[in-house]
This record gives sequence, C-alpha cells and structure tokens, in this order.
Amino acid sequence: MNIDSASSRFGLPPISRFVFGLVGIIAGFILCRLLFAGFTVSDASMSPNFKSGDRVYALRFGTPRAGDVVLLESPVEPGKYLLKRVAAVEGDVVELRHRVIYINNERAQFKWKTVSTDTRVFPMSFSGRDNMTAVKIERHSFFLLGDNVDHSFDSREFGPVTKESIVGRVIYRH
Repeated sequence: MNIDSASSRFGLPPISRFVFGLVGIIAGFILCRLLFAGFTVSDASMSPNFKSGDRVYALRFGTPRAGDVVLLESPVEPGKYLLKRVAAVEGDVVELRHRVIYINNERAQFKWKTVSTDTRVFPMSFSGRDNMTAVKIERHSFFLLGDNVDHSFDSREFGPVTKESIVGRVIYRH
C-alpha cells in the first residue's frame, strides 16, 4: 500500500484543495451578490412589521405578488432605496376615498398589520395620502404602500412603479 502524505483522500495535493476552496468561496460570494440584495431599514414607514435598523435580504428574481414586501429604487431620488409592500398588481384599480383604500371598488382588507393613527383627512390638492382618483395598474406595474400608512412615501405620492424599478422581493429579515 502506497500512502502519499502530500495528498488528500481525493488524491489532490493541499495547494489544489486550497485553490478549489478559494474559487468556491469567491464563486459563492459572486452568486450571492447576483441573487440577493441586502438593505438596512432606515425609517418607520414599514412599522410595525419592520423597524429602523432591521436588516432585510431581497431575492432579485421573480415577480412580486400582492402582499409581498419589495425593495425598490426610489422613483424620485436616484441612488436611494425604499422598502414597501405590494398592495395592488397589474389590472387592479386602486382608489382612496377619505383615508379608505379601495382595490377593484372593494374596501381593502390587508392580511398584514398596518398602522394609521392620524385622523386628519387632507384634500387631494394638498396630498395624495387620503384621497386619490381611481388608477388602473398597468401591465408589469405595482401599487406600493408602506405599512405605516400615515408616514410613508409610496405610490400614493409617486404613482405605480414598474417591475424594472423593483430590486427584489424581501425573503429574509433579521
């Protein structure tokens, strides 16, 4: 029996094992950067479900559905990212009447927790937060809302967003 102390049980010398391990780590890092995007929550617009300082990871592929939390590039501030929830998808009609959100002419009943404590109702000429005319969501577009309805910069202000502006769907939070 010939035992070579310079090779592993797979017949590879230690330098080859090191190189293959290093290549695997680098390939794994690149693959993770291509598949996932990390983001730290910086405000309370998604409270109570996400808090400032929470770290979230978004999967860069796939089409979001209603209820999914997405990371998107801000449509008004290049280089800034927002965390919002998909409230309506293509083909839906969204309208706000006196702080009540209607989707397809039915009062929205969200399955996730939302916060809304401000009882003031602002006119449309001042803000789109409380009143908005009916908008039909176009193909490959989404209507996004923050979970903290009173303190969120979302589709009520900047309108529906296209799929291209969405970085990914949040799959993990810590």
